[in-house]
Amino acid sequence: MELYIRYSDRVKEETKRMDELELDDLEMDEDERYNRKLESGLYTLQSIAIILGHLWCSEHPRMRARIELLLRQQKLTKNDVKDILLEYHDNIGDLDGPEEKERVQARVLKFISAFELS
Repeated sequence: MELYIRYSDRVKEETKRMDELELDDLEMDEDERYNRKLESGLYTLQSIAIILGHLWCSEHPRMRARIELLLRQQKLTKNDVKDILLEYHDNIGDLDGPEEKERVQARVLKFISAFELS
């Protein structure tokens, strides 16, 4: 969870910095914004969110309780993890082919819905 917090803070700082730049008339397109967030640690944050999704889907009650406790200690919710997973889902490319893209998107949607249902 410490890594999740570290990378979440990095991405939030970069997003804030980009928002300030846009106020100074330096417009960025969505791809450039996303790439900057990736450079600041978004990919690592997304990977950690996927790991949390795997753990959550195991439906192990003690594991879920531990994840919820750690999130609460950091003043986070399952929705924070879900938002990271949604952004990952929406930006999955098809470099490995459309079938692989659909497979990965389906897996990520499974994690998202598991967080929503509990």
